Amino acid sequence: MNEPKILGQFQLEHRTIQVSGDAGGGTVWLQRVHPDPPMALGCVVELGSPTPRLRLYRAEWSDTIRDEAKERTIAVWKTARTTG
Repeated sequence: MNEPKILGQFQLEHRTIQVSGDAGGGTVWLQRVHPDPPMALGCVVELGSPTPRLRLYRAEWSDTIRDEAKERTIAVWKTARTTG
């Protein structure tokens, strides 16, 4: 099985979060790459729909941080789609 392609990353508070998956697909995965240790965070699904959803493996983030993570993930995905 192929590894998901890294689409980009963003900063969220003290975290660096990597977004991976298929730019043409409807789901991307989030992984915290900094600070150590790296940790799978969850995914954003239904990216092509009007209401994409963030699914986290742990629900430790406030609603504000969750919304920001979802919006930044969508922005990375859209950029990856347009740049190929």
